[in-house]
Amino acid sequence: MNWHRVVAVYALAAGAAILGLWTVLVMTEQVTELRTEPFSMFTHLVAEGFTAVTLLSAGLGLLRRKEWAQPLCLVGFGMLLYSVINSAGYYAQLGQVGAMAVFSALALTTVVALGWVLVDARQRRRRASW
Repeated sequence: MNWHRVVAVYALAAGAAILGLWTVLVMTEQVTELRTEPFSMFTHLVAEGFTAVTLLSAGLGLLRRKEWAQPLCLVGFGMLLYSVINSAGYYAQLGQVGAMAVFSALALTTVVALGWVLVDARQRRRRASW
């Protein structure tokens, strides 16, 4: 299995999913916090947007085998990990076990992808030092 491609596709899918989800939620007025906590929700949406753009950029860079893609991927997966852990807690607080389970699974998947990028970066560094 080509893990390099799998991780790149995961980054692209996660970035696209974040943008798509928030676009749908905002357009259908399901984000009530925009009315009750506008500043907090606005900054949250900005952070989610940066996470999505970082993941999309990293995924494209990985597919094109650009040197900058691995470090950017580490940043993007770190941002994603924070986001999915935070989301799991949010839905746990609301008692929505299904959503909490989905975000927990995404956290695990992100840790695996993050680990792969770290291992691959270490192996590349070793090969370069020979």
